[in-house]
Amino acid sequence: MEEANVVKLHRHIPQISYLAYPEFERDPHPALAGALVVQLHTFQVRYIDYSTSNSPPILHRKEAFVPADHELYGKFARLTRQEERLGLYEHPITIGTKQTWDRLLTEKGWRLAGHRLVRISS
Repeated sequence: MEEANVVKLHRHIPQISYLAYPEFERDPHPALAGALVVQLHTFQVRYIDYSTSNSPPILHRKEAFVPADHELYGKFARLTRQEERLGLYEHPITIGTKQTWDRLLTEKGWRLAGHRLVRISS
């Protein structure tokens, strides 16, 4: 899958996923556009298209997906630290999609401005 920019090796099942996040560097929490999933014990391949989803899965902690010497590593890591300090990762199962993440930010009174969080002004 040419568009894939993240490769996930599953730890508990023999499976590999090729994930496409078209806006990985620009978007602070990029949306997953598509996933090519390969079952390694059967070589069964399936493609999951999220490109038209209203609430696709999104990516957090982007610094974990680039080497420490990547030019944007510091920017990605600062955002993660800010989100951790604000308690936004307390319930990770509830923040995995765009809609749930956006809802949490609004409820807590924050919005994203690039790769940083700013208070929503009243």
